Amino acid sequence: MATDARETAKQENGSRVFFEHVIEKGKEPTDKLMLSVYDGYSPEWKDTYRKQTEALKKYLGTNKGYEYSRDSGIMPYIENIAKKECGVSVKDRWNPMDIVLVKKSKKRVVEGTIKELTNIDGMSKDAKLGLLNAYMRETLNEKILIGVSLKAIAKNKKTASSEVANAGGKSIPTEVDMVKGSLKCTLTLGKKKPFLFDTGELGFDMVTAKGGKIHGQSRNFQYSKERNLVQTDLTPKGKDAGAKLGKVSSIALDSFLGGMGLNRPTSAAKDKNIPPVGEWTDSAKRYWIDLYKKLDSSGMVDFGEVAVYENNKRVAEGFEAVLDYAIMYETKKADRSSAGRFSSKLVAMEWANIWVIIAKKGKSKEWCTALYYGAKKEFGNSNGPFLKIY
Repeated sequence: MATDARETAKQENGSRVFFEHVIEKGKEPTDKLMLSVYDGYSPEWKDTYRKQTEALKKYLGTNKGYEYSRDSGIMPYIENIAKKECGVSVKDRWNPMDIVLVKKSKKRVVEGTIKELTNIDGMSKDAKLGLLNAYMRETLNEKILIGVSLKAIAKNKKTASSEVANAGGKSIPTEVDMVKGSLKCTLTLGKKKPFLFDTGELGFDMVTAKGGKIHGQSRNFQYSKERNLVQTDLTPKGKDAGAKLGKVSSIALDSFLGGMGLNRPTSAAKDKNIPPVGEWTDSAKRYWIDLYKKLDSSGMVDFGEVAVYENNKRVAEGFEAVLDYAIMYETKKADRSSAGRFSSKLVAMEWANIWVIIAKKGKSKEWCTALYYGAKKEFGNSNGPFLKIY
């Protein structure tokens, strides 16, 4: 919902306050109160909060009497136990809930049960996590304890949607497949902006069995860092445009790729073929030249115009020239994002190679389905249940 953690916290607390006032008090909070919670509150955000609240009310039915938690209360209580007792290192990889509702009359029982289930001597952390998830599924189904994940709502959606994830009883999983010819790793350098690749990502499109369209990208999401981690992010298109599914969990990626005998491309900082800025060698350059030739011959990857532009004029073409110019630009620090976008593009090529290998094995549909559920945080028993509003 936002690009900054502090801003996200304000926005989600805005949702929490709006939920509580409408559901428990039967009226919307005043603009003055909302501005004291979220200083960016506006008519557009009021519209978003109204849509979110209606979706939550529809799910709850006549239920009320909840405590609404984010920064204090039962949400951090559960998060702390998940980390200390259940081996959860990154909360959102386990459960992307942003706000937690708990029945006030059941809060002590819920907290006590969670503590008891995760404090059994001799039990592994994985087993404890399984018990925690099972109990949270039970209480979610009974609408006693409800973790809510908030996603952006497309402006053209008149009403927000909601769906329960990881709560058991799920129907046959939706199959997802790649849109043929959509794998793009554009290698045009300096045409849109001096010294920078026109894009820093590997882009691709997917379609669900029901016709839903999804755009994905694998890239460094912080170009100002010279060598950073490349993540894969999915965003629905069409009627749900703008409502991100989210970043695909590394656990989901590793699970699928491990089963295929493949390794997930590492971060640019750890990639043995991406040296620090100013330390490029002929052998490192040769690796990327060979990889480009391999990918280009596959016929699966659209590299666009492989050329270099300066002052709106094409000054060189071909991958070797692009590589040399990109190395020169990052060495001279021609732009603060030169190195970050360059290393992102290189790792994107390694991700493109993963797609090519998987396609050759005839497993593209399984791969796309794994990405889809990995973004939804619905890829295994280790994931906690939640209600998604989008």
